[in-house]
Parts: sequence; structure tokens; C-alpha cells
Amino acid sequence: MLKAIIIDDEAAARNVLKNLLKRTCPEVEVLGMSDNLIEGIKAIKKHQPDVVFLDVEMPGFAGYEIVDYCDTIDFQIIFITAYDQYAIKAFELNALDYLLKPIDRKRLVEAIEKTKNQIKNQKLINDYQLL
Repeated sequence: MLKAIIIDDEAAARNVLKNLLKRTCPEVEVLGMSDNLIEGIKAIKKHQPDVVFLDVEMPGFAGYEIVDYCDTIDFQIIFITAYDQYAIKAFELNALDYLLKPIDRKRLVEAIEKTKNQIKNQKLINDYQLL
């Protein structure tokens, strides 16, 4: 199971993504949903997710400001937004993927597959370093 957090200021967008994940990617368990970055960071610290679905534009904070509030980013970030102009900034932050709203099911499945592969590869690297 992949543990996930959803951070998006729109309740409808959070619920749609949660339902899409439940129907399309049953290996993803949504442990928390937040409507702003600060509450989202609290949920991240509490649940230590594998992946965070993060909206880019929210009142008060931009999603990419997450790096200012976390000592280490030890989870994958998938940005979700209606705006494509933030894609470059997202990938500068090593975001794993960038999904445009409305979220396409196929793209969501691809993003989850990328997430699983990235986590698997990171585990192999960590195991190798232990040797």
C-alpha cells in the first residue's frame, strides 16, 4: 500500500481525487486531506506518506513553498493543478509528476506507477548503501 496525503484548497477537488484513487488505484490509501499548506504539512509529519498530491495555487501559500516548511522531502510529490504554467517550477523541485485538472484516470495510474517505481528504486539504493 502507498500512503497518500492530498493538499488542495478546493473540497470538491480533494474528494474527486480521493474517489479516483479509490476506484482506479486501490493500492493507494489516503490518510489525510488538507485545505491549506500548513495543515497539510502537519498531516505529512503525522502520517509520513509515500506520496503527496499537492495543489499549486492555494490562498496564502503556493504548493511549491512546501520546501520552505519541510527539513527533508522524503516523499514523492505529484502536483495537481488547473494551471500548466507552474510545471517548470514543479520539476525544479523534483516533483515526480504534474497532473492537470480535471485529472485523467490514465495519467493518474501512470503517476502512481512512477511513484511505486521511484520508491522501489530508492529502497534498492538504500539497501545497497547499507551493504
